[in-house]
Amino acid sequence: MLSHWNERLKKYPYLVGAVLALTTFLAYAGTLTNGFVYDDEHQIVQNPFILNPHLWPRIFSGSVWSFLGVAVQTNFYRPLQFFTYWVVYRVAGPNPAAFHLFQIFLYAATVWLVYRVGRELLQNALAAFAGAVLWALHPLHVEAIAWIASIPEAGFGFFYLLAFLLFLRAERAERRRGEKHALAALAYFPALFFKEMALSLPLLILAYWLFLAPKESWLRRSARVVPYLLAVAAYVEIRRTMLGHFSYTQHLWKISSQVVGAAIGLLGDHTRLFFWPTHLNVFRVFEIGPALRSPWPWLTLLVLLATLWIRKRQPLLSFLVIWWAITLVPCLDIRQLSFPLLAERFSYIPSAGFCLAISFLIFVWLPPRLPGVKLARFVLPGLLLVMLLWTVQTVRAISNWRDNETLANYSLQQSPNAALLHVVRGVVLQYRRYDLEGAIREYQTALRLNASSLRPLASVTYDSYLGLGQIAYQKGQPEEAIRYFQKAVRVLPGYSLAYDSLGSVYFPRQNYAKAAEYFTRAVQVNPQDLGARFYLGTCWMKLGKYREAAEQFRAARDVDPTYWQAFEAEAKALEAAGDSAGAALVRNLARKR
Repeated sequence: MLSHWNERLKKYPYLVGAVLALTTFLAYAGTLTNGFVYDDEHQIVQNPFILNPHLWPRIFSGSVWSFLGVAVQTNFYRPLQFFTYWVVYRVAGPNPAAFHLFQIFLYAATVWLVYRVGRELLQNALAAFAGAVLWALHPLHVEAIAWIASIPEAGFGFFYLLAFLLFLRAERAERRRGEKHALAALAYFPALFFKEMALSLPLLILAYWLFLAPKESWLRRSARVVPYLLAVAAYVEIRRTMLGHFSYTQHLWKISSQVVGAAIGLLGDHTRLFFWPTHLNVFRVFEIGPALRSPWPWLTLLVLLATLWIRKRQPLLSFLVIWWAITLVPCLDIRQLSFPLLAERFSYIPSAGFCLAISFLIFVWLPPRLPGVKLARFVLPGLLLVMLLWTVQTVRAISNWRDNETLANYSLQQSPNAALLHVVRGVVLQYRRYDLEGAIREYQTALRLNASSLRPLASVTYDSYLGLGQIAYQKGQPEEAIRYFQKAVRVLPGYSLAYDSLGSVYFPRQNYAKAAEYFTRAVQVNPQDLGARFYLGTCWMKLGKYREAAEQFRAARDVDPTYWQAFEAEAKALEAAGDSAGAALVRNLARKR
């Protein structure tokens, strides 16, 4: 029976692709009614690099948060993430359904690649198909597909698997192998600019040679790995040029016991989530102690050691299990991570190895060892049950991403000790519920939890001080507000919001010189800060510095060409400076816009 279905799947590859695509779309159709949540709003709806069609080159010149200012830097250089946003925004505008639809299309294409890679590795169409379906339905992928800000996973995953598929075909080619490897390396190159996890591909290639490839001298193999290493070298050089560094961790080889312990704990927790994908949560808190006291990291290490031991007897199974660990490597060093340290989206590509290993065991390894009746009665129904349970869990998890409040409420139930969630809750209480005392409690809780966490986030402290300062100002306590804003400045002097808030305290007092001082610092750290530029221009107008005012209004409209108030304000500033011709030119330009 299994051989019959295997032959039929080989005979109708396009039908297989259609079934996989339909399965993917049915499972993730619920995302089309979801909105922008969490980072989506900052990275798309409020991002001048996306909103302004002329600022796209800046996407390639900084980190993922560089649109907030040149001083706002992270370890993440992912220009293709934002270029993708830029393209979709040009086509559909601020329509979240369009972004979700694009992500589903990309996911469906990647499911097809999992199937094709499975065909190459397993040499069994039915096993590859089952592995691809398992991968498509796995609940761990909801975060990667339902959250628009996770487009790095979808993007890097597509090009990563495409490159590995082309690598496998190049390895088995009899002619022009060098050209085929160069093509695979070319497909690999974009993956690096979607997400840093793509750096693991050369390690996966080495593992393939070690576990599955025919015996051959490593000297001959080294020539074939050169195109992939050149892709990595080019990426590293571009990254260093644009960010000024490869990593914030200067001495990567100096690994502390805490880093090792965290890596072991993270590996175990990722394995646990794969086999028991419940209580899914984007704000999950990771603690080394409980993780290491769990059996999961030690079972995972034991299995990995066992795969090395059985490598000669079961090379394919060993390789698929090792795939899991190798592709997770970039997400096991806590020095390179932000928040959360343990995220479901990190398992996006690693889970392909486990899914194909499961399908290999059921459809390739078991049949010769188990009577067909038992396989049909027990094993296959068990597999179908897992697929059904995963589908239900996936559909349920997608609904949690409907909007910010739904996501925050659900996540707070799952991770009450996540400091960042209490900041989000504080914002909701402050601006939506007008519960200032409740918001104060949330911000103070965030400060306490953040201070005691494994990796305290400066941004959580900063946002908490900002929130407390804004509440103090709302309550008519400007001096206390100023103290909180100045605390925020000391935490992150490269962020502009605290300077904006300080300027906003002095501006209504008509202390325009002091307000201008803070707004000037805001635009210095964030040239894209429209509010700061407009307020600074207004301060200069009040102080009689009309040319300086016109420069700020012009800078504001350069960032946002639809900001018609900036055009009119610039024209008035030029008129006040005695430049009537310049004012007329600006007004004429505004009419053309």
